[in-house]
Amino acid sequence: MDELKKVRELYGEPSLDPDVRARVAARLDAERAAPARRRGWRRSAPPAGRPRDDRAPGRAGTARTGRAARAARSWWAPIAAGAAIVVMATVAFVGPRLVTDEGEGVLLAAAGVVETRPATKGAYWHVKRVLNGLDVRHLWVARDGRAWTSQGAGRPVPFTGKGPFTMDGHELTIAQIEALPDEVGPLLEKVHAILGDVPDDEREGVVADAITGLLWSKPAPPDVRAAAYRALAGLSNVRYLGKGTFSYDVRGVRRELVIDRRSGQVLRATTGQATEAVLEAGWTDVKP
Repeated sequence: MDELKKVRELYGEPSLDPDVRARVAARLDAERAAPARRRGWRRSAPPAGRPRDDRAPGRAGTARTGRAARAARSWWAPIAAGAAIVVMATVAFVGPRLVTDEGEGVLLAAAGVVETRPATKGAYWHVKRVLNGLDVRHLWVARDGRAWTSQGAGRPVPFTGKGPFTMDGHELTIAQIEALPDEVGPLLEKVHAILGDVPDDEREGVVADAITGLLWSKPAPPDVRAAAYRALAGLSNVRYLGKGTFSYDVRGVRRELVIDRRSGQVLRATTGQATEAVLEAGWTDVKP
């Protein structure tokens, strides 16, 4: 019960920030009214007190040292990443993005945290979560595909049914997940290939769901998870609701994710009326 109490105290129920939603609506109205030639990525001015440098980031022959180098990297890195995401979003889906600058900042920050972590190893992929604040469940998956589940204080039992890792019903092995591309464009292409034929009116939601599945429930390496965060920022059907909360619809069902930008972790996932709070997700040598 201590763990359940901790989950409620830390995460609570997601609240929607009316100010953020109003800003999103205003931004979309302005985007629709703007001429087509003005739409798309625009570089904003550097924060006050920070020098502008019009040279391309990472350009060969440019020497930067000390505090100036760190400031330049911290300013240019999210801009360069954001520009790449918007270009990819244009290829993947047509339409204005619903993720605001604030929401994009959350996703890019999470990606930056995740990709700096070393890849971990273990005999089992282990996920521990709480359903609807009451039901504690575990999943262990061995590298050879064997899997076990447990509920509450019950003993682990062999996993039955379709494989433990799927992408819209398509089974994936740990080796296939670990081999996914770590760049936004190739990752989206691979996801589309795995999904195969999906009705046009469902594809956006199914792709968003496949991408979010790589953030915590599947054993994706850190660089693949980072690419998934950046891809999510470029999808046209993903909405930012404020306070780290993102939503999208898949086949008529609303799904929400609460993401901690500081740790790069998914804290909570909600599907319809069902909520999962994530307590642990990672590799371990501890047997089920």
